[in-house]
Amino acid sequence: MMKINIFQKLFSRNVAVGIVFLLTIFLIPGYLKAQSLNQGYKSDEPLQKGMLVTERDDDSSKIVAVTHETLNKLKGVVIQQNDAPFTVAAEGENVFVANSGIYEVLVSNENGEIKSGDYVSISSLSGVGMKATEDQLLVLGRATTDFKGEGDSVGSSVIGGINKKVNFGRIPVAISITRNPWLKESKTNSIPKVLQNVSVSIAGKQVNTARIWMATAVFLASVIVTGVMLYSGARSSLISVGRNPLSKSILMKGLMQVVLLSLIIFISGMFAVYLLLKL
Repeated sequence: MMKINIFQKLFSRNVAVGIVFLLTIFLIPGYLKAQSLNQGYKSDEPLQKGMLVTERDDDSSKIVAVTHETLNKLKGVVIQQNDAPFTVAAEGENVFVANSGIYEVLVSNENGEIKSGDYVSISSLSGVGMKATEDQLLVLGRATTDFKGEGDSVGSSVIGGINKKVNFGRIPVAISITRNPWLKESKTNSIPKVLQNVSVSIAGKQVNTARIWMATAVFLASVIVTGVMLYSGARSSLISVGRNPLSKSILMKGLMQVVLLSLIIFISGMFAVYLLLKL
């Protein structure tokens, strides 16, 4: 009886430790994710607080201001180091970028007044946001206050291409980089919206039509091949066991090998899909 009680105590203690461990594993990452985390970078150009930025193509440790051409690689906005509770930076990385949370963003009234709830994307000025248009693929987030570009502006600039004077200032934006929900679809676009949304969510950027179709073909081929192998292996094993029950152990071993091979093929296919969309 004493041994049973000791065993029960040890078992209960181990269960409690296991529960605490699992809660720690699942809750701490969730807490960290809920908090805003800045990423440190280097930069060879002057960047103001609130500017929209992306990584350099030739050096991912450095950032540059976003333009219309690089909007699909948008990483976030420049913030101060103490603006967020957590900071990840290596030595020499003194420019900090946030990609979630509410932060001040440098915006202009190039596309008219920005009202609370409007989506914000890049303007004609590098690194400066504006009210998103229907032809912009990604948005930075949604404005939490209005910006009229008058008394609330901190400066102005003339856009050379259209000779238009715009005012700019900083407003809080709830940052959540995502595909523009108001994007006007091209009539010539042959990609279903579901595939577009999935590809953007995986790649984190807009993916061209050819890559989407290639990834779809690889995915379908992986599913079909895996399904055929599993079905054939299971069917053959059941038939063989019915004919020769004594060979059950050998047949089950062969079936497990088929299942393992099928999983390898499926996982390899998913990895190929990821590479096609991401690279």
